[in-house]
Amino acid sequence: MSAPDSTGRKGQAFFTRPVLLLAAVYFLPTLLPSLFGWLLGVLAVPVAYILTMEDKVQGSITLRNGLLIAGVAALITGRLELLLFALTLVPLGYHLYNSGLAKRNEATAGGYGILTVAVTWFFFWSLYGMAMSIHPYSHLVEMLDAGFAQTYELYKTNSELPPEVQDNLASVIIEVRSLIPRVLPGILACTVLVTVWMNQVVWNSLLLRHHPEKAPWQPYSYWKLPDQLIWIPITATVLFLLGNGTLRDIGLNLIIISGLIYFFQGLAVFIHLLVRWNVPGYLRVLLYFMLVIQSYGMLLVTLLGIGDIWFNFRRFEDKPTADK
Repeated sequence: MSAPDSTGRKGQAFFTRPVLLLAAVYFLPTLLPSLFGWLLGVLAVPVAYILTMEDKVQGSITLRNGLLIAGVAALITGRLELLLFALTLVPLGYHLYNSGLAKRNEATAGGYGILTVAVTWFFFWSLYGMAMSIHPYSHLVEMLDAGFAQTYELYKTNSELPPEVQDNLASVIIEVRSLIPRVLPGILACTVLVTVWMNQVVWNSLLLRHHPEKAPWQPYSYWKLPDQLIWIPITATVLFLLGNGTLRDIGLNLIIISGLIYFFQGLAVFIHLLVRWNVPGYLRVLLYFMLVIQSYGMLLVTLLGIGDIWFNFRRFEDKPTADK
């Protein structure tokens, strides 16, 4: 055991289990991105979880030690650049923890979380661009365009394809190459939304499962967006149908963003209905899989989320109690 410090708080050994687990969680995605790269999207969860389980001061010490070990390992293996990007989710972890303390609802916490990630990534990529003497956004557009161009050249040199197929492929690729720069802002915004949503849902779900008394929000199936957000898709549709040029592109990007937002709500309603109807677990997994592979399924879930504003599909059941 370690001796208490001058404040009466016990000191913490450097190599503890939480410290080593945190170091591993942050280092593995940088060392083996092909196997553990998916962890990069949820690295705010361990931060918020540690702060919740320990107090803020002691949790910050655990985070400091774990991230220091991960940083040394990344420096030795030459993976420091990827680890620095992973660290951009640390502020989101602190934000989620503070939102729980402040009793913010899930929608408000998500909104501030989106702002937190957007600002953090903006500064990260700005510093990265200055260090590499490139403009990150323009570089990304050029890389995507070059990728589509190489794909077309690859199929163009394939003599097995009939001429009419090559012509159709050429027209599709030309249209996609002109569309990508117009919708890329919306796609990048959706990346921020998905990142915040995943971390928020996973963190709250972990607490509900293992420490329900510490969970800040009710289960995901009861989450609901503010009704006022419906004006986003309405405005987006008007701009897309009646505008032209830049206004039309703004409307298109807003349609993409609002579609994802209401997909989140539609998914919550969908899960709620499956639970209410006592759908067996194996059938739920099958339905979730169909939603992922079927674009029409995702569209129906999005429409379900929008329809929940007026029909309130979850009104027939009270909010869950702690025991439930």
